Amino acid sequence: MDPKQLFASHGNVYTYFDITIDEVKIGRIVMELFTDKAPFTAYNFYHLCIGTEIPGFNGKLSYKNNYFHRVIKNFMIQAGDIMYGSKNFQKTDDIGKGGCSIYAKEEEFSEKVDIPCYGNFIDENQAEFTEPFYLAMANSGKPNTNSSQFFINTSALPHLKGKHSIFGKVIHGKSVIHTIKETKVDSDGFPEKCIRIADCGAWNKTMEIPLYNACNYEIGGDIYEEYPDDDKHFNDDDFSKALDAATIIKESGTLLFKKKDYQNAFFKYRKSLKYTNEYIPDVSINKDLNSKFSHLKLKLYLNISLVCFNMQNYNESIKYATYLLDSDNVPDMDKAKGYYRRANCYFVKKRYEEALKDYKQCNDLNPNDKVVIKKIEQVEEILEKRKENTKKSLAKFFS
Repeated sequence: MDPKQLFASHGNVYTYFDITIDEVKIGRIVMELFTDKAPFTAYNFYHLCIGTEIPGFNGKLSYKNNYFHRVIKNFMIQAGDIMYGSKNFQKTDDIGKGGCSIYAKEEEFSEKVDIPCYGNFIDENQAEFTEPFYLAMANSGKPNTNSSQFFINTSALPHLKGKHSIFGKVIHGKSVIHTIKETKVDSDGFPEKCIRIADCGAWNKTMEIPLYNACNYEIGGDIYEEYPDDDKHFNDDDFSKALDAATIIKESGTLLFKKKDYQNAFFKYRKSLKYTNEYIPDVSINKDLNSKFSHLKLKLYLNISLVCFNMQNYNESIKYATYLLDSDNVPDMDKAKGYYRRANCYFVKKRYEEALKDYKQCNDLNPNDKVVIKKIEQVEEILEKRKENTKKSLAKFFS
């Protein structure tokens, strides 16, 4: 069998993982396989993604239902222990020791072994991890001990050059990787929650890339990665292009907001805020762009507060309105909006005294707004009725 010849007619080869954390859908990771540089490794991984049967193995050999058993911050996330990591999620002495490749021979399964790791195959493309999101094989520390365990590096790892077979890279779903790497783990890197490959298979460009904790719609021209560190559309010191990106992402959110797609609008506004916080230059470096980024940040606080209100997430709406009100150099009309949005949340939560205080602050800044005046009258009436009811209750108590 020559994997190079088998892949020759495929063109670019892609696979996917659909990830859940404690059965909550997170999103899809799409990977491009290096079929030319690491054909044996890529062929194995591809078939473990689509599922395959081999003589001697009980059932289908697949990554489906396998869970990530090792997550090391600023290093990597690891899965693929088909022998011990595809059933009940639990930490054992065995997890991380097993594996099985499609190259396993039938007679291997009948042999008595201390560590059930079958079908070890050759090392390939032991190149340098120059950037995050490479796919590489885990091994036992000895040459040619690859089976099914793999890892995705989450930072550049130059010290691993010549030690692991690199056979692909993540091209979509990097935000899913970020979610995985940020989960809580114990001292050995074993996750507290079950990070499972709920489904997997071959992927092509006609297929979707579902995402549940961010929005990857390119509406409005948002072609940027969810996390600024992952994006390569401009240099880190190009603050002008960074501002353009943050603005495009914000406008993408506004287009979704107008469609009443509030959840995805929230994701876009939050993403724009990430870019704003990441790239805002110090005043001493670029005063003009600092001012423009600061202005954008205020608008994002207001937008996030509004979209959270529409999603009935009142605590988050209050939080972002407060961020705005605590900021420096806020224009009076923006302050008025901040007070108004926070007051609306307090009103819904029946915190009427706080609502009245904010409505009055809004009125001081924008005295001609009749809607705010009506709100003040409405809250004052509620508080007056509450006061009267309290008096009546006390009168009954003492009568």
